[in-house]
Amino acid sequence: MRMLVGGVGYTNLHDMSVGPTVVDRLKSLRLPTNVEVDDLNHLIAAYQRLSQEKYDKIILVGSVKRGRKPGTVDIYQYGENQDLPDDEEIRIRVAEGVSGTVNLDSVLILCRYYRVLPQEVLVIEVEPQDENWGEGFTPPVEKAIEEVIGIVLEEARAADSEVRPNA
Repeated sequence: MRMLVGGVGYTNLHDMSVGPTVVDRLKSLRLPTNVEVDDLNHLIAAYQRLSQEKYDKIILVGSVKRGRKPGTVDIYQYGENQDLPDDEEIRIRVAEGVSGTVNLDSVLILCRYYRVLPQEVLVIEVEPQDENWGEGFTPPVEKAIEEVIGIVLEEARAADSEVRPNA
């Protein structure tokens, strides 16, 4: 099983930097050869990558403000059951992405709209507390990052065992 772990988020924006930080930390670890890790911060680049490379599964990681308790980790399968916005909303999201806005929902929506997502898409969101410019994380989000890395490592091991059943 070929798998991509993609981080989506800003760098140097405190708790909104979860995606890039998880990617950096995962790149320093030894992962199975069938698991790739990359930044998917730029909407068009994410679309291009997924349209050119075929994966059996992708995991997208990022911070999303949804009103949960800070540091909450929410994991869900993204798929055909999620409604797509109308064409005008998609156009607006593309324009925002081209102008540099980084948004996990926009990556999912655009890539689904253009049918470049694999059948298996796991999304891992972390609720931010501090969305201001600067480095570092609030304590609940730093703890959540460690949890997210653990989840991704479990998924990587599972993907590796699907490649090598006797591993």
